[in-house]
Amino acid sequence: MIRRILLACLLIGGPLSALGATADAIPPFEMVRTLQTLQAQIADGNAAAVAAQRELLTLMEARFLAAAPSVWQDGRNARAAVTYTLSGGSPRLMRNLLALVPPIAIDANVAQGALAYIENREGDARKHLLPLDARTLPMSLGGQVALVQAGLVAREDLGRAIRLLDDARLLMPGTLVEEAALRREVFLVAQKGDLDRFEFLSRQYLRRFGTSIYAEDFRQRFATAIARLGIADGDDRFPRLEAILKSSDPENQRALFLQLAQAAVVHGKLGTARAAAADAAELAPRGGGDAMRASLYDAAASVTAGRDIGKVRQRLTSLNRRQLGRRDADLLDAALAVTAAVGEVPVAPSSPEPVATVATDAKRADTWVTATMRTAETDLSATDALLEKANSP
Repeated sequence: MIRRILLACLLIGGPLSALGATADAIPPFEMVRTLQTLQAQIADGNAAAVAAQRELLTLMEARFLAAAPSVWQDGRNARAAVTYTLSGGSPRLMRNLLALVPPIAIDANVAQGALAYIENREGDARKHLLPLDARTLPMSLGGQVALVQAGLVAREDLGRAIRLLDDARLLMPGTLVEEAALRREVFLVAQKGDLDRFEFLSRQYLRRFGTSIYAEDFRQRFATAIARLGIADGDDRFPRLEAILKSSDPENQRALFLQLAQAAVVHGKLGTARAAAADAAELAPRGGGDAMRASLYDAAASVTAGRDIGKVRQRLTSLNRRQLGRRDADLLDAALAVTAAVGEVPVAPSSPEPVATVATDAKRADTWVTATMRTAETDLSATDALLEKANSP
């Protein structure tokens, strides 16, 4: 009951002092459950939960630091301290807890590894955390450990990182840990070249976490990955990609198609850019900023050989720059510059005057003939003389 009241106070911005002395009685593991509930709401797109999480972490730091050493002899509370640490809490708590005698009721490798990880001591984090099997830990902790382990090995072992992210998702379904693991795994499988799994996991993310606070980050990276890796370049690929994007709500679809079109133009995937821009235009309100962006990407992708450059330039100049962001305004300027360059008729070069003609004019010859040229001429004359001497009987 107290935990639900605490959660309500955090979400509506009410004063936590209203709980009075009862707030001090909430054990650490109960406060962590409240934290995880807030994080699940962040994964669902609740913006108020982000601010509430920051306030709760501040409250937890004060409560946890003031707790008696005996509190941390309860394994539930010791695990809560690790969860708090890996959730962005202050490292001060774990430093204090690791100095306690007797030690807190958790594997020292977990506690020391969590502290090393948030302090960016990667070598120590790897030493303590990588030997652990996250599946043998309590699920609420194992999912977080697997997520951290995946980040530690992703650069050198994509396969292992992907397996660890699978573990994190399975251990903590419906949580912010699953959202983060799924979001990261999408791009690791794309990097590995497993396009079928990329499509499958992307569809899952958009269906389950399309409204997450972090969905905008996903959309940007998703569009960049598609454009850079050429995932939608094949004739059969873009329709499959469209099916994935259209599995989300219309607002998400529009944002995804716009970001894909922008990234495709930047990376020179012009066919993909035009197709994505057309899909975005169908979903965008007429006369709005999104419709303007779709027109920009389609026109910019049309600056190719064989197209009427005059019409393309006319489309670009008709766009309202005030409805574009800075990046799109820069793209508009670049596209206009290209249309100007493509439309220019090159001036035929004039035929150079013969060297002999220039050489007869002493004034022009002095300007035109460089010291290097004079040296070369002297050397060539000397060579000719030697060759002539060598060939004479």
